[in-house]
Amino acid sequence: MAITKTKDWADNEAVNYTDINANFDTLYNKFNTGIINEDIKSDAGIVESKLTFNTSSGHNHDGVNSKAIPKGYAVAIAGTLTTGTSLTPAMVVVTAQTISKVYAYSKTAPVGASILIDINKNGTSIWNTTQANRLAITTGNNSGTQTSFDTTSLVEGDILTFDIDQVGSSTAGADLTIIVK
Repeated sequence: MAITKTKDWADNEAVNYTDINANFDTLYNKFNTGIINEDIKSDAGIVESKLTFNTSSGHNHDGVNSKAIPKGYAVAIAGTLTTGTSLTPAMVVVTAQTISKVYAYSKTAPVGASILIDINKNGTSIWNTTQANRLAITTGNNSGTQTSFDTTSLVEGDILTFDIDQVGSSTAGADLTIIVK
């Protein structure tokens, strides 16, 4: 929406304060009620550092470059599970983040005992003090989540690795997906 003047004066016309105020009020009201996207020309040349960006859309902006905010890291282990360390390719953290929740899904549910998954940041378990909180899929179930951690802070360049500490006793789980949010 363009801002328009309420009055144009002609040469030698008497200037009325009401007309002047009306023109200024038009500008005043527009700026104080907010300029919207349609008010700005596409070639306006506004420096991005002057803008505020809505990061709820999944993007972060440092005033120069827009970049996607990673929502999580996903890894998978195909086939029947076995115990072991670093069983997936390592995940490299690309920006500072905080772990809020981890998820696991196994197409084949474990029977007789739970699947226990340990996640390591730079070689140290994120449950290094409270191993009882490791991510688990309990016997007879296909999924599990966890929101309690001893370590939640990640910085760019951290390496995440995934261990399977237990797979089930009668039937091992199979085709596992792990997501770190």
